Amino acid sequence: MSIRKTITKTIDMKTMYLVKYTTGSYENEETTYVFCTSKKSTATKYCTRFNKLFDKWYKYYKKYESVGGLCWMKEEYGKKYYLRWYYLRRTNRCYWEQIEIR
Repeated sequence: MSIRKTITKTIDMKTMYLVKYTTGSYENEETTYVFCTSKKSTATKYCTRFNKLFDKWYKYYKKYESVGGLCWMKEEYGKKYYLRWYYLRRTNRCYWEQIEIR
């Protein structure tokens, strides 16, 4: 493919889909950009798969939480599972955002 065709093809793509997820909340929120694609179906499939796996692991690590008012990890599991549990507690679901190229 020649450079001219590549440039023309790139200019024709006006709508892109930015796949991302956030961690934290409020003023501590950080956005992680996973990838950008021109296909809405690719972005939707990735988000669906990410959220399905996220729900699975979130549910799995929930069994290590202590029962009570505050959500915290049981003492006997702290050293082994804390880091993964904490990361899953901070992570929000994956989603895509439609952006326009000018």
